Amino acid sequence: MTTTRIGLIRHGETLWNRNGRWQGQAPVPLNEEGEQQAQLLAAYLAAQRDDAAVIYASDLRRALQTAQAIAARLNIPVIPDRLWREIDVGEWQGLTVEEVRAWDPDRLALVTADPQRQPRPGGESWEQVGERGLQAMLALPKAHPDQRALVVTHGGLIRSVLNRLIPQQDPRFIVDNTSVTELTYDHESDVWRLVGLNRLEHLGSRKTVMAEYNE
Repeated sequence: MTTTRIGLIRHGETLWNRNGRWQGQAPVPLNEEGEQQAQLLAAYLAAQRDDAAVIYASDLRRALQTAQAIAARLNIPVIPDRLWREIDVGEWQGLTVEEVRAWDPDRLALVTADPQRQPRPGGESWEQVGERGLQAMLALPKAHPDQRALVVTHGGLIRSVLNRLIPQQDPRFIVDNTSVTELTYDHESDVWRLVGLNRLEHLGSRKTVMAEYNE
């Protein structure tokens, strides 16, 4: 039986995460906590003798930094790919939801009424994010039969992909910084399975509960 195993990893924390600012596709770096999270995950995967052959990553700075920390410990290549980027929030990039509500309430109301299909002003809809994420995801089994691949990406993209591949999963699930979500793909049956969601063992006592700002 041919199986591809995939670990979807959300990037480490950024200052904009902590301050509740919509990052979208801004080149925001990891903050000190995010760098620590990435190093802890890298050390954990190395200790577990993770057998990933490659790491794919969003080409946004926060994702690449996280991927490079892991790759250095596992001694595997990083392949950047724009398809793994977070949603483009257009004109709302860098703002908090409170700031958007004060500045752009009418367009915010349109998006809130139909978040899947309504694009952010000058940006994307979640439906568009899900389609490009699915395109990237479906390429992995073809490229890596009987292998494991890691992907460092973004919370919104992980949720959008899982909502398509695992529709029975509660769509409101949380994706924490540096969490690992594990999937397998069975080539013979053409079936995706979710085998681990939002795993955070590597953080130990550093795990914190905070609001998630995927956009």
